[in-house]
Amino acid sequence: MLVLIICAGTNSIYSAPEEPMDVNRVIYEMEAVREEIDELVAVVERSVNDGSVGGERDVKITLTYKKPDKLKSEIEGGREVLINGDRMWIYSPDLQVVEAYDLKDEEKRRATLYEMSWGLTAPIKALLRGSNRSATELADGTILVTVVPDQKDAHLKEIQAWVDPRTWLIKKMVVSRVGQPPMTLKVKEWLINSGLPDSEFDFKLPEGADLFEPLAGSGEVLQ
Repeated sequence: MLVLIICAGTNSIYSAPEEPMDVNRVIYEMEAVREEIDELVAVVERSVNDGSVGGERDVKITLTYKKPDKLKSEIEGGREVLINGDRMWIYSPDLQVVEAYDLKDEEKRRATLYEMSWGLTAPIKALLRGSNRSATELADGTILVTVVPDQKDAHLKEIQAWVDPRTWLIKKMVVSRVGQPPMTLKVKEWLINSGLPDSEFDFKLPEGADLFEPLAGSGEVLQ
């Protein structure tokens, strides 16, 4: 079944939230939806504001994913990342360089898939592991889920996710890390179970690019 979901804007100002919701029920519903997703294409708008005048930077990113371990991330006008099984390639068009990485360790591969998609492709339980969480229904019906790691030395301070209760999909996230400005992710479109072929994730060396392989670690791959 093909599902195309166009997400409404999330810039509106919310009025006072209603009573807190049962966060476990929210997690259950979101997890049930995730389990039915075999593949997806998500169009994401990423915004980061460093607090300076004119410091806000917006970029469009397209995520393409297929279970269990295929992911493509394309930043408009910028870097491209491809993961296919135990291999990852990062293409920097400004340098005309492709760096190849081994992801043979399953735990490292799962962590990299999670990080490269901000948890949008991972099981919800993985996103919430080792954290304190709460859920609140906002005045417009959207559910705001707040996740705070319970480790004192965690680099992640907080994740806020706005969830559409009609689909149980995330339509907006704000990710706050220690020492970094908050990053806002708005999911503009979900395309689910559209019949993506495996060839969508075949690596092809861009014309004129140099290939460096393989590098031992995953490096700094966070977007």
